[in-house]
Amino acid sequence: MKQKQKLHEIVATGTCRIVAAQAEEGKPAKLPRIEIEAYGGGVMNVGWWGPVVIDLAGMQAQSAVPILYAHGTYSVDNILGQTSAVANDGKTLAASGEMMAESEIARNVQALSGIGFKFQASVGIDPLEYSEIAAGAAVTVNGKEHVGPFTLVAQSKLNEISIVPLGADAGTSARIAAEHGAVAPNQEGVRSMKLDANGKPIVEVDGAQDGQPTAEAIRAAAVAEESRITQVRVVAKDHPELMAAAIEKGHTPEQVERDVLKAELAAERKRNERPKGPGINGTAGREVTPEIMAAAVSIRAGLRNPEKAFGAEVCNKASELKIHSLTDLVRVACAAAGKALDFSRHETREFLQAAFSTRDISNVLAATANKFIMEGYQEVEQTWRLVAAIRPVVDFKANTGVRLVMSNLLQALAPGGEIQHGSLSDETRTVQADTKALMFGITRKDIINDDLGVLTDIPAKIGYAAADTFNTDFWAAFEAAVAANFSASAPKSNQTTGALTIATMSAAEALFLVMKNPDGRPMGGNVGTTLLCGSTAFTPAREIFAGTLVINGETTKQSNANIYANRFAPAFSAYLSAAPWYLVRNPRPMPLMVAAFLNGREEPFVETADADFNTLGIQIRCYYDYGVSFGEWRAAVRSTGA
Repeated sequence: MKQKQKLHEIVATGTCRIVAAQAEEGKPAKLPRIEIEAYGGGVMNVGWWGPVVIDLAGMQAQSAVPILYAHGTYSVDNILGQTSAVANDGKTLAASGEMMAESEIARNVQALSGIGFKFQASVGIDPLEYSEIAAGAAVTVNGKEHVGPFTLVAQSKLNEISIVPLGADAGTSARIAAEHGAVAPNQEGVRSMKLDANGKPIVEVDGAQDGQPTAEAIRAAAVAEESRITQVRVVAKDHPELMAAAIEKGHTPEQVERDVLKAELAAERKRNERPKGPGINGTAGREVTPEIMAAAVSIRAGLRNPEKAFGAEVCNKASELKIHSLTDLVRVACAAAGKALDFSRHETREFLQAAFSTRDISNVLAATANKFIMEGYQEVEQTWRLVAAIRPVVDFKANTGVRLVMSNLLQALAPGGEIQHGSLSDETRTVQADTKALMFGITRKDIINDDLGVLTDIPAKIGYAAADTFNTDFWAAFEAAVAANFSASAPKSNQTTGALTIATMSAAEALFLVMKNPDGRPMGGNVGTTLLCGSTAFTPAREIFAGTLVINGETTKQSNANIYANRFAPAFSAYLSAAPWYLVRNPRPMPLMVAAFLNGREEPFVETADADFNTLGIQIRCYYDYGVSFGEWRAAVRSTGA
């Protein structure tokens, strides 16, 4: 599958040659020439991209491309010159240009080239379109056959060419001929050197004769310098930036070993700090945080109202990432943590280990799953909220309370000003939270298929299942309470009969109007707000609620006004028995049902982790802490519906 992407620059390493131009008498000196063999068309191991092949047929390149030192794009001091020609024959990429700068960096580069230092060239491109080539698949690109797995960059743009001390490919080299007046190119690898006031190199060796280095001293210095560089590369092999700086500044292997130890200790301390999603700038200058990555995945998967879930600013940044696959997500997470993804998804165990080497990927998976679990959760009806009071609980023990019905009126003050004590009903109710849970996995097969939808489709189904489970439990408790409190044998005047019509609704309202407190006084207050229905009564309920006129026969004189228009809001639940219907009070002062949630959290929890050792995949679990119970029978009047 091809994907549009412009996220991180790909750096390809090739050879570089700087050729000094000799000054002609009476004419200004010409600028030194740079000749670069940038890319041979083969497979490169490019940082967190892993194995990469750039299709030269799809590369966009201008003739004038900046020549920089070590990809320093943010400082004019790093500008060395500009190409005058870029040659792309569809098999190899080459360039030539001129050294233009006179900065200290430029003088150092020319001076080092004069004493034989072998620079390399590093070419930076933006990948505009790429696709994943599966393991074992053969593709012909740049006139050669390449076997996967690797990333094929089909369309790209050449941004800049850099001269670097050490490129990604240690097998490449750059031969640079320095300006006239420098040490000859065959005298390679002196111990150290500095520049004089005119920018000319001063060679420093251990042996000198008449102020000039002897041939033996230069050869000895060359051997020593080559040995130093080799040892530095071995010691700092896992720290390329530190290695380049050490080679350039002449650090000893012992110094480098201490610097490597300090860097690793600092990295370990940083990992142990476990920061909360800091903003990290990628090589293309884009901010990448777990929240932004989660938003990118959610937008790609079609989350409804992502701006509401993440905010407009985060969504704008997420759209720039253009994450289209699991591989994209893992690459971006690794890059944001400063790590390289050296494995393809076909190497599942190593791929997962690389992914979970940063905690960002766990946060992204959990945040994404949470959003889609909630989306699936909200797909299931929420009718229960219209008839139930919500109570937070702090543990899983049974929580007992009295019915919320006062049994006294306010009393006159005693002669001494003492306020009389009132009492609540001695009828009690009990509610207890419990845990319902389910786990699902993203398997090795899902990972190899590189399907980003597995991060969203399964959580949405889990969210639906969580809401379905809650509704099943809630309405089962409701039906059980109906059997105990609204049956013919129950000693309560809260039940009538008949299908839903204006006449039967009038009968139900009449029962509300005469309902008494436990002390025998009128209930008062709102007689009802909701008309709760099964499938049979739902259509008549909407007709009564929306209609304003009643059609009467010609032989009788009756009012044609619908006194129940816009009076009792219809509410349907598919979990209810079909025929019965209920006129229900506002649950805030007097709940028909009670729903309890641990610590007041009304939604399920989501957690993610790497799978067990015997499973190649990712595990995501969902658990939901709630309880339901009957509330107050005086909160509703029931009709049998027949």
